[in-house]
Amino acid sequence: VDPGDEILYVRANLRNAELSTDERFLYNYNLTDHALEKIDLDELKFVQKIRYEREGPQGTGPFFTPFFLLGRDSVLVAGSLKHVGIFNLKGEKLEEVKLQQALDELAVLEGGDFFRLRSVIPGKYKQFLGFKTDWKGRFVKLMKMDVAKFQLNELDLPAFKKLEEYHVERSNGNDVGFLVSQVFLEAKGEKIVISNNVFNEIYWYLPDSDSLVLKTYKSQLTPNQKSPYYPRQVDSFEAMDRILIAGMAEIEFERLLWDNRNERYYRFSFQADMEKVVEDGLHSMNVKSSNIFLTVFDKDLELLAESQISLLTNIPKVYFVKDGAIWIFENIGDEMGFVRLSIDL
Repeated sequence: VDPGDEILYVRANLRNAELSTDERFLYNYNLTDHALEKIDLDELKFVQKIRYEREGPQGTGPFFTPFFLLGRDSVLVAGSLKHVGIFNLKGEKLEEVKLQQALDELAVLEGGDFFRLRSVIPGKYKQFLGFKTDWKGRFVKLMKMDVAKFQLNELDLPAFKKLEEYHVERSNGNDVGFLVSQVFLEAKGEKIVISNNVFNEIYWYLPDSDSLVLKTYKSQLTPNQKSPYYPRQVDSFEAMDRILIAGMAEIEFERLLWDNRNERYYRFSFQADMEKVVEDGLHSMNVKSSNIFLTVFDKDLELLAESQISLLTNIPKVYFVKDGAIWIFENIGDEMGFVRLSIDL
């Protein structure tokens, strides 16, 4: 991407970026400048920086993420549930959204529960989807919040009860930590789909009827779940790391992507050989080698194809679909770049 005279913000590896509905522009949040960087993906060049205020009547609050693009000309900023607001793409505040007030009045979060906002229901910008989790990070329920009507619907996802088998608590005196499963929600396209990183099952959620359809798959290339033999409690970082490394070696499922042009979904998964690395007193996980797979589903979530992607050597982490191809972010010498993956069935 041609940055012009700008230094584009790639420190967060585009984890705080959203693609426009027409798939032409990428809006990347710049934490340092509290601004959105608008990138033209057709021309592969920087267009403009849209600055926002943190404080005052036009303020977003201290945090900007998560944020959600609402159509072509506005953005919902929900960095803090107390400061949710709709802003235009000129940095001006249009409306306050009383999400925290609705949660407080409905008294649905008790005993350390949290509401994790994950999406706006397409076309219904006062209706939000998220997950209820407990203070230990365990997934509890799907929540649909209508702020305009102060209405809340909670749904159990029975198949996801199995995630409890993969929850590990690290406890050593006052030092407590948790290894938790990831639950993903994708609201683009014709369906709202909910998946996880542990097993090969996907929920299709219909918001108008508050109903769920469960889809279960059998992969021919990978295990269909991690081994459910995790200890419930350990007493050291080393033990927790061993469990994480073993789980990544078995299988790790990523979120679903919607391809609007071809009307299908994609999902990466991988098996990784990882090791713990210590440099200058800092601990990190290093991927020594990996096998990366791509699964393709039709618009009704029927499995169409799966394949190992041998040309990919790095595990994709930040990616989106544009013009029928998967664009995978690549930091090229602190510049913004992409690897484009086309799919031919």
